[in-house]
Amino acid sequence: MPTIVQLELSKWLVREVGEEQADQVIAYTQKCLVVPMDTTIALLAADLHREYKLATADAIVYATARHQGAELLTCDAHFKGLPEVALFTKTPVAKTSR
Repeated sequence: MPTIVQLELSKWLVREVGEEQADQVIAYTQKCLVVPMDTTIALLAADLHREYKLATADAIVYATARHQGAELLTCDAHFKGLPEVALFTKTPVAKTSR
């Protein structure tokens, strides 16, 4: 899991379900292999950005998966049709009272 996914998850979860649940999910992500971006991943992300017209954050996520030899599991339709991507349909999250 690239660190940028933790950032994006946290932003989205705080907005959609609140800070407490966001903290729980981020704590869970720390059980995963968290991969910091290095020069190799950055340069691969730049190549993938150009090749697939990905946004910068998406290119970093995809490059990290490719660098690790992992299949990218995502709900983000921007990755539809890319090699080594498993796309899952996104379902709405019910908002809770804060």
